[in-house]
Amino acid sequence: MPHDRPDSLHHIMTLSRPQQGDPPAELNHPRNYLVFGRLPSAAQLDDPANALGTDQDGRHFVNDPDTVLGVVVGAVEPVTPEAIGSELAAMRAADDGVGNDSAAYIPDWTALSATPSLAPGLDRPRLVRRNGTQVRPEWVIDVDNRSPYYPNTFPFSIVGRIFVWADANSPNWSWWGTASLLGSRTIMTASHVVPWGSSNWKALFVPAYYDGASIHGAWAASWVTNAQGYSNHSQGDDMAVMRLDVPLGNNLGYFGFKTYTSDWEDLNVWTLPGYPWDKDSGNRPWLHLNYPIIDDDNDGAGVELEYQADTEGGQSGAPVFAWFDGAPYVVGTHSGGEDNFGEPRQNVAAGGNALTNLLHWARNNWP
Repeated sequence: MPHDRPDSLHHIMTLSRPQQGDPPAELNHPRNYLVFGRLPSAAQLDDPANALGTDQDGRHFVNDPDTVLGVVVGAVEPVTPEAIGSELAAMRAADDGVGNDSAAYIPDWTALSATPSLAPGLDRPRLVRRNGTQVRPEWVIDVDNRSPYYPNTFPFSIVGRIFVWADANSPNWSWWGTASLLGSRTIMTASHVVPWGSSNWKALFVPAYYDGASIHGAWAASWVTNAQGYSNHSQGDDMAVMRLDVPLGNNLGYFGFKTYTSDWEDLNVWTLPGYPWDKDSGNRPWLHLNYPIIDDDNDGAGVELEYQADTEGGQSGAPVFAWFDGAPYVVGTHSGGEDNFGEPRQNVAAGGNALTNLLHWARNNWP
């Protein structure tokens, strides 16, 4: 059982190691990506083979307008933190082993580092309104302390970019966020990344996304098959989990998770990675290292974790984590920024028991 005090940076640095072996071949296989789903409104095909065709040059194409690349997900039924807690309690009553696994998994083959390799980044101009004022949905606090990195070491290799299509039949994705592996098939993100209300959507998770693809290869990705989260959320419970079609966590590993305690307040131990739109248009990851959580407030059914780590749009859903007993543990998922009258600007994550219960639920239902 991990102890209840984050590791010092010096201790974490002693654990760093180079890559121990080759990535598993199944990480980069075309079947991970080349999945075709049917729109819910589509009639049954007489012959599924008719959905695909071949042109005169031997190239394959989709011949049926109701067949789309990716897994089509139907309407997501929202849940409440109370319902998740109640379901977990019933599962534990039937099996006392349920809900006990919150550990991280670090594969033997992967490199390990608390500080990833820094990478060059291109600082894009900020989006402005017609009157010239800047659009700032989140906050870079004073000096920008974010750094671009290359995601070739654990746990930065298990953080990725998630692309969401609100309409599965659209050729272009609608928005993106950040997500991370929390189990073999479980990824964690923010609730507002989920297209609540759509009955016809899809999402693609690309771990270690860098310049257009995963560093593990063009096929190292997985479509989402379903989601669970709190749609009517405050910022303290702006959280969701999604199930992956491909169990990427078995090969890449995954974060552990803990319920945040105020005993850790003001410790410079937390890390927040992700894919902000204002840096490289989200094509390379950036992070803020070794910052403190300065306050925690009950908000909704969760806990709002407040910090002045620098973020921007696109980092919604990013993991807020520190190291315990040599492994990375998540305590929150990044939600956004707040600028309350009379208070300093700050950014916040959603955490507390609402998060750990949701992650326990996902691990037990999506092995």
